[in-house]
Amino acid sequence: MRIATTLIALCWIAAVISFGWSDLPQLPLDVSATDPATLDALNAARIKHAVTFAALAILPAALLVWAGRRLTAKAKTFRN
Repeated sequence: MRIATTLIALCWIAAVISFGWSDLPQLPLDVSATDPATLDALNAARIKHAVTFAALAILPAALLVWAGRRLTAKAKTFRN
């Protein structure tokens, strides 16, 4: 059970990273790339994007691994 939940969690993390990478905020071609305000706004959007997708990747995966370990621990106590 632990291995299965860990593998599912790793697949979840990989899928969220893949989607997050493809959805990364970009600078449009019709906007000045040298304007400091534009660069600050782009950097703020990228940081917010990274934090959001990190939470979307890590929190459900950690919860799944924790649940798998709890279920495995309970199964061991029932067998003894």
